Amino acid sequence: MTSARSTRPGVVDRLLRYPVKSMLGEEIPAADVTERGLAHDRRRALVDKETGRVASAKHPRLRHRLLTMTATAGTSAVRITTWAGEELRSTDPGVDDAQSEIVGRPVVITDTPPHEATLDRADPEDVLRRDGVGQPVGAHTGRIAVASPREPSSTSRPST
Repeated sequence: MTSARSTRPGVVDRLLRYPVKSMLGEEIPAADVTERGLAHDRRRALVDKETGRVASAKHPRLRHRLLTMTATAGTSAVRITTWAGEELRSTDPGVDDAQSEIVGRPVVITDTPPHEATLDRADPEDVLRRDGVGQPVGAHTGRIAVASPREPSSTSRPST
């Protein structure tokens, strides 16, 4: 009699990396795993200049335009391709202005999270119940990299 569980190791079908948080990413053939996770994965993010919050597509009403850009990791910079095919580099002098125009908010790309960095997370079920990404939904503000079952990491607040 055979067990219902397989003793074969898992198989990786595709390996995806997202060099900039909440932008579309890239398929890669292999990657190093470091103490911080997959090398070059989510190492950069856009930070809202007015609120200081990390921009996240987890709040689609405010940040769905992040998903119109694709990020590809390079040796010294990230290449960002816009929906229109324009290519930017994370080190280009005008990259923050170009991305601010796309996302509709003043943002800066950084590889250093702000002190006690936070981001807004909408409830996915609430988003799905609404008619389109432009509809208001509730959101939780959470600190980055501190979530654990023993620590409260977010507070509820209404979406703005």
